Amino acid sequence: MKQKFFMLLMFSMTMFLSAQQVKILNLDKPDVTFRGLSPVDNFVVWVSGSKGTVGVSYNGLKTVNWVSPPGFESRDFRAIAALDPQTAIVIAVGSPGIILKTKDGGSTWKEVYHDSDPAVFMDDIDFAEYNPKLGMVVGDPINGEPYVLKTVDAGDTWTRMPASDLPVFALDEAFFAASNSNIKLLDETTFLAVTGGKYSHIMYNTKPAVKVPLPKTDSPTSGANGMDYYPLDNFGLIVGGDYLKPSSSENNLFIFELKDMRTPVISAPEVPPTGYKSGVAIQSGTTAISCGLTGVDITTDKGKTWKSLTGTGYHTCKKARNGKKIYLAGDGGRIGHLLQ
Repeated sequence: MKQKFFMLLMFSMTMFLSAQQVKILNLDKPDVTFRGLSPVDNFVVWVSGSKGTVGVSYNGLKTVNWVSPPGFESRDFRAIAALDPQTAIVIAVGSPGIILKTKDGGSTWKEVYHDSDPAVFMDDIDFAEYNPKLGMVVGDPINGEPYVLKTVDAGDTWTRMPASDLPVFALDEAFFAASNSNIKLLDETTFLAVTGGKYSHIMYNTKPAVKVPLPKTDSPTSGANGMDYYPLDNFGLIVGGDYLKPSSSENNLFIFELKDMRTPVISAPEVPPTGYKSGVAIQSGTTAISCGLTGVDITTDKGKTWKSLTGTGYHTCKKARNGKKIYLAGDGGRIGHLLQ
């Protein structure tokens, strides 16, 4: 009886995994690299990337409205946050640091923040799920001080948070603008973030801030690239590796939970995903996907074991804020979704 039950269980898991596929939905912009991705629900999806490109779809990427802000064709919009079907905010990496906002589906754009400091490099943006007026932007440290912006009016205005309220960065530690997934905003003053470089940490910005080190390397191109956290099950995943060694699976994923809802506790998977990973999206308390240059992997046991879904590379993957569908985006204008 036990043997029969085990065989049925294995058959069910095999059928579930075989049903998982990543399907390419759009290739309108083959000369664009997408790293910004923000699905509002199962059908409304915003994307952003190189050459100042921004797009929005209202039908699950059957068609895309390309609504790129005029005059920013040389900028790389590596992160985007959609607050609703018509409202989105994009950040441009590099200097000058620029944040743009649209309230009409991309018909018009307004510059809501500008920083001319030649050292500025903004990496990611996130808004609290329970409060769309509350958002944060993280950037690489300047002169050793953290660079974090905060908004309380849905991105209409931004202020820089005092360094005294933020975690301290080590030398050669920064964020990677790889997948629009460095930060997870939890409430008005608390966020989770992951850093990379020679020193890599997961940061929990309580008071005082908590930093948990990830394995140290001597490579500035290694470390954490992205993260996701599922509060309902206190389940988080960190992805990374070394993007100059895309086939290496060394230190490419960590599982974490918040002990006493304060201190991140890190563990390694039993079977890691394949190769360097830049993005991760948790779909439920057990299921998630990770993506990178060498393909997409899936877990159905809270990150303990991973199975390859495709060798086609993607930079970023995100679950719909108000839905279960997972979308992906990457090089060659490639945008897809997890087909279930």
